[in-house]
This record gives sequence, C-alpha cells and structure tokens, in this order.
Amino acid sequence: MKARIRDARPPGGFRRIAGPAVRVLTQALFLLAGMATTVLCFTWFVDGYHAVGAYHHAPACGTAAATPGTDCVLHETGKVTARRVDNSDESTTYLLTVVRETAPKHTYTVGKAFYNDTGVGAAVDLTVFRGHVSELSYHGHRAQNPHTPWLTALKVALLAGLGSALTAHGLTWWRSGMQAGPSLLAVFISFLSFFGGLILMSTQWPLAVTLGIPVLGWLLMTAGSTAAAWDD
Repeated sequence: MKARIRDARPPGGFRRIAGPAVRVLTQALFLLAGMATTVLCFTWFVDGYHAVGAYHHAPACGTAAATPGTDCVLHETGKVTARRVDNSDESTTYLLTVVRETAPKHTYTVGKAFYNDTGVGAAVDLTVFRGHVSELSYHGHRAQNPHTPWLTALKVALLAGLGSALTAHGLTWWRSGMQAGPSLLAVFISFLSFFGGLILMSTQWPLAVTLGIPVLGWLLMTAGSTAAAWDD
C-alpha cells in the first residue's frame, strides 16, 4: 500500500519542468503587457500632437468645406489693450493683452519683433479654433497659442512609466524575478514624460522629430532600468 501511495505522487521531473515553464510564461506575459502598454502610450501621444495642431488643417468657417458637424477655424480681429515685458526667471517674455470681439480680454505671449511692431490700440488677427485663440498675427508676424493637452499628457506619462516597468520586469524575470528598481524608475519616467509630452505636443515640431525624441528617451531609460534589475 505504501508503495502505491509513493508511486502516485507527482514525479520530481514534472516539478523541475513546471517551475521553468511558469517563469517563462510569466516573463512572456510581462513583455506582452509592456509592449501593448507602450504602443498605446505613443498612439495617444501622436493623437495629442495632431489634436494640438488640428487648426492648421481645419477649414475656414462659412466656406463650403466647413460642413455641418465639422470643426472649423474662425478669424476675428482683436485690439491690443496693454503691453508688458516680463524679465523674471532669467528670461524675457513679451506679452500682449488683447480683447476679442466675442470674448473677454486675454494675455498672450509673442515674439520680440511681434511685440515691437504693435502698440496699444493695434488690431491683430486672431485664429480661433473650438473657442480657443490658437494663433495671433500682425503685419507678417505670427505667434502660436496652442491648446495645452494636460489630460492627454497625464495619460501618456502614466502609460510610459507602466510600460517601462512591465517591459523591464519581462526582460529580467527569468534571472531576478520581481525587483523594485524598474517600478521606482517608472515613477521618474512618468514625471519626465508628463512635462516632456506637454512641451513636445505643444511645440508642434515635425512629427518625426516630435515622436523620435520620446521613443529614444523611453528606450534608453527602459534599457537602463533593465540593466540595473539584471545586475541585482
């Protein structure tokens, strides 16, 4: 009887195979989750970039291209009511306060040449998209005033950190299991991604440059996180 009970126990060979198989499966799941999260992160980043610059491609309101339900660009004239130069933070910022035809006054940042060529009472052209003044122009000068994608930048930052942590764990799970390093570095990556994403989406450089910078940064930081976890 005792011999039969002993024979019914799982053989040691099965346990030796099951352990590595579980580790490989766990590693694969971490990697797949990390890659999927990262792809979603950069997809939202590109969508945010296009949303900020959407007014460049929108039709003018009142034209045949501006069909019902389509976002369009409205052109208004605003009057400069105040001018100010801000020299704080070791930089010079040129500010114009403009009152619109259909909205309260607002202060905008412009370039030095734009500022010097205008005076109180000057009429500036305003490009309005979705109720937001996206651009000011005056006698050949242009100043962009892009919408700030706060919520999109936050979501992108959280996904960037999560994707980095999952990918690093997936690449090192077989050797070191769960390590605190990738998760801690993910917080730093999210912090940088939030502010970097805001700047890059708002600056509206060519898409190849705008996307290439964060992709390269993410790869470098994730590689560093993986190397640190691997050494531990």
